[in-house]
Amino acid sequence: MLRTTLGALALAGTALTMTACGAGAQAGQSALGAQSAAGSDAVRTASIDTPRCGTGDLDARFGGVLDDGSGQLRIQLEYTNTSDHECVLRGAPGVDLVGPDDPVHGPTYSVPRVDDGDPGYLLTAGERGIAELTVLPDHSPEAWRPTELVTIPPGQEDPLRIPWSHDFGVVRQDGATHPGTYVHEFKPF
Repeated sequence: MLRTTLGALALAGTALTMTACGAGAQAGQSALGAQSAAGSDAVRTASIDTPRCGTGDLDARFGGVLDDGSGQLRIQLEYTNTSDHECVLRGAPGVDLVGPDDPVHGPTYSVPRVDDGDPGYLLTAGERGIAELTVLPDHSPEAWRPTELVTIPPGQEDPLRIPWSHDFGVVRQDGATHPGTYVHEFKPF
């Protein structure tokens, strides 16, 4: 059941990415996938030389939450390029949920990454990209509730911290083969 759900989510994520890339191309955003799909090899080549977005180039915050009825919630993590230069978001960010000290697993839940090898997205100063955090929520009174989300952009060591502002906890599945909580690679906003 979970494997089927993960497969369906992967297909839905691909459809959302394709939709987002198409919307980005129409709106003039600088998503590399949309530009490359339009046939611009020069954009893809130029993007390889563009540096990754470093921790100091970004601000992170929670975006919208989608409940599609699957039992999981999808939370957008928004990353804004606060620098004065272009940079690339490539890969899936590191995400740790930090909260109370669980007697078995401790206070940190390291979320698995899903990275399909997308070439990344070019962000000019002020532009945003998102990574989608899928969580298996726990609404019970005894739920493990994070106090913050700690995220590290790919290729970086310094974290960005976001206070947990949601009214639900998270089912911890530390070490599970197919956990219900994971983070996807970046896509355009």
